[in-house]
Amino acid sequence: MLQYALDVTLGRDYCAGQFKLIRTFLHTFEPAADSPVTGARVDLDVTEIEDAGIREVLQTPGAAYGTWSILDALLAPTGSGTPFVFRKPLGHAREVKVALSGLLGRFVARAYLERYFNLSIFAHLNSRTVDLDRSRRIKIVPLSRGDLPDWIACAADLSALTVAEAKGCHDTGGPSKALGRGWAQAKRINIVAQGRKVTVKRVAIATRWGTTTEAPKDAHISVRDPVDEGEPIDLHEEDALFIGLLRLHIANLIAPLGHAALAESIRHLTHQPHQGRLSDDRGNARTLLNASPVNEVENATAMDGLIGGIVTRAGPILNARVAPADQEALARIDLRPVFVGVERDLIRAAIDAEPQVVRDRLARTVITDTFTRPDRAGGWIVSLGEERRIRDAT
Repeated sequence: MLQYALDVTLGRDYCAGQFKLIRTFLHTFEPAADSPVTGARVDLDVTEIEDAGIREVLQTPGAAYGTWSILDALLAPTGSGTPFVFRKPLGHAREVKVALSGLLGRFVARAYLERYFNLSIFAHLNSRTVDLDRSRRIKIVPLSRGDLPDWIACAADLSALTVAEAKGCHDTGGPSKALGRGWAQAKRINIVAQGRKVTVKRVAIATRWGTTTEAPKDAHISVRDPVDEGEPIDLHEEDALFIGLLRLHIANLIAPLGHAALAESIRHLTHQPHQGRLSDDRGNARTLLNASPVNEVENATAMDGLIGGIVTRAGPILNARVAPADQEALARIDLRPVFVGVERDLIRAAIDAEPQVVRDRLARTVITDTFTRPDRAGGWIVSLGEERRIRDAT
C-alpha cells in the first residue's frame, strides 16, 4: 500500500498489473485535419519518454548518458494524467537550459513519433551524405548549409518514410518560433534513389516546457507535418532503402553496447559500392554476429536471444559479464540498470537484406510486462533487479 501511494504521488497509474506514468501536453498540429488525436491535449507515458531517451543517447554520438533517467526527479509530483510540468527551470545559465532543453526535446519528440506516428526505426544524421545502399545509389543528400534534421525514420513494416526534427524551448509566447527553426532543418535534406527524389513525410516537433515556479506554466507540443511528394521508385529500391535504415538503426544502437566490430560490419553493408563484394561482406557480418555473446532474460518468453548490453545512469557496462547478484546490487543503489538489446534473428535478416523476413518478424504480437518493453523494431529494454535478470545464453 505504501508503494502504491508513492507511485500515485509520482504520477504512476496502475493498469493490468503494470504502472503508467502519464503526463499531458497542450497540443497543436499542422494541418489540423491530419492530427493523430482529437482535442487540445496529448498524453505521453514518462516511461515511453525515458525508453526513447535510452535509445537516443545510445544512438547519438556525444549525447550524455544518464539524462534519460532523471525525469521523475524533475517533474512536479502532481499525479497521473496531469500536465508535464517541471518543478523548476532546467538550470539558470542559458547554455545549460539550451543543452538540456534540446536533449529532453529529442526524448519527448521520439516518444511522440513512436506512439502517434507508429515509427520505430530511426537513423541519425550528421553533416555529410549518408549512404543507405551505395551499390544502388540510394542516399541522404544535404541540400543547404546548417544543422540537418535529427532523424530519418520509418515504421516496423518498412513504410512511412519520415524526416523528423525535434526542438525544445522555454519561449513564453509558445513554441511557434522553435517550430519554424525545426521546419527549416527538416527541409535541408532529400533522400534520392538513382538520382530521383523519394517521397517523404517531413515532420518538425517543438516542445515548449512548463514549470511550477515561473512562466511559462504550460507544457506544449506543436507539430508540423506535410508530405513532400517525390518520384516513384521500384520495389527493389524501396526495400533496399528501408533495409539501409534498419541497418543503421541497429548498428548505432549496439555499437556503444560493446559490439563495435559487428556494428561497423553492418554499416559497411550500406556503403559498399560493388554488388559483387556484398556477399563477402555479408559473410563477414554473419561471422561477427555468430561470435557475439547472446543474452536471455530470466522468466521471460516474449523475446528471442538478444545482442546488447547493460546500461546504467553512468553509461554502458562494457567488457564484463555482470552476475545476477551484481545486477541486483546496481538496482539497489539506484543506478537504474537496464538491458538494451536487439533480437539476433532480426540482425541476421538485416544483414542478409531480407525485407519480408523483417516485416514478418516485426509484425508478431508480443506480450510485455512491467519489466520488458519492446520498441517494435526488434529491440528490447529490460529493467534489471530482483524481479528480472539477464543471463548469457551462449
